Amino acid sequence: MKAAICLQPYIPMRESASESAEMINQLIFGDTFRIVDEQPRWFRIIRDCDDYEGWIDWKTATLLNDRDYQSFVRNTKDALLLRQPFNLITRNRNGLSSTMHLSWGSRIFNLDDMGVSFNMLGMRYEVPNMTYVNPVSAAAMSRTACAKYLLQQASLLVNVPYLWGGCTAFGVDCSGFTQTLFRFVNVPLPRNASQQAQLGEVVTYEDRACGDLAFFNRGEGDGRITHVGLCDDRGNILHCSASVHFDEFRPEGIWSNERNGLTHTLVCIKRYF
Repeated sequence: MKAAICLQPYIPMRESASESAEMINQLIFGDTFRIVDEQPRWFRIIRDCDDYEGWIDWKTATLLNDRDYQSFVRNTKDALLLRQPFNLITRNRNGLSSTMHLSWGSRIFNLDDMGVSFNMLGMRYEVPNMTYVNPVSAAAMSRTACAKYLLQQASLLVNVPYLWGGCTAFGVDCSGFTQTLFRFVNVPLPRNASQQAQLGEVVTYEDRACGDLAFFNRGEGDGRITHVGLCDDRGNILHCSASVHFDEFRPEGIWSNERNGLTHTLVCIKRYF
């Protein structure tokens, strides 16, 4: 089986092998993936971090030999994460230099001792200091400290626009936001809100705390989950609907002061650390 890595700011994953097909997910810089099928100009791939399947343009894939692939997969949990919404990176190869903006949540490997550059497959990347962090271990921190850290990282994305299938600061959907966010505390989450709700410990509205995820629908009455957001420490919910923003979190669901009404109905609340 062929394997590859994303060395672009992001790569759209599409529902079928067509440029006009719906984007259902994104690969972020540093994501590894397996190629499970091929069509002319297209690869069907499985992203390693969540086993999500989709189609990508074959030209966007950077193929890996088995040794490099296994090394990247093995070191994924120890990779540094870019923490700013947009991070200006310089890349150099054979004396040629160019720049690119990488998103919050991108993984970087093999940082040098000076903390200013890393090498990946013959390309040297220069990264400004203080734009990256080590993902913390939720299991090694107090819950209060971990939740505060998570909220700090999440708040950096306020005003990022909604994008169906997005999981970067260029555009994000509700579950792409929470999935990428939880990378920062080494808690792997699946891609979709309904899948994320299958994990974690159930908590009541009264017992909710900062760092919990709350799951919603639009009042269909069937319990189907279509939306997710992060509980803060002030009785609000941070979520992506039109953009990443805070709304009031009531027992019934999400209350929008802008719309003067309930926009999402609460289904359940889950705790992951």
